[in-house]
Amino acid sequence: MKAGRPSKDAKNTLDLSDVTNAPKKTARVNFNLDKEKYILLKKYALNNDRTVTQLLTDMIDEKIAER
Repeated sequence: MKAGRPSKDAKNTLDLSDVTNAPKKTARVNFNLDKEKYILLKKYALNNDRTVTQLLTDMIDEKIAER
């Protein structure tokens, strides 16, 4: 017999991470935008029940899909 956690040596067991989708890695994007354009973008996002991040991500996805 040996002391310690018996589950530590289990090699043929599944972990939760083996059956779930790992979140995608992200990168932060930061750029300057004219204040008036930012306000218009923010208003557009609010009127469409979206966040600025969601809007910009969708726009980028559309541009990438065009290629």
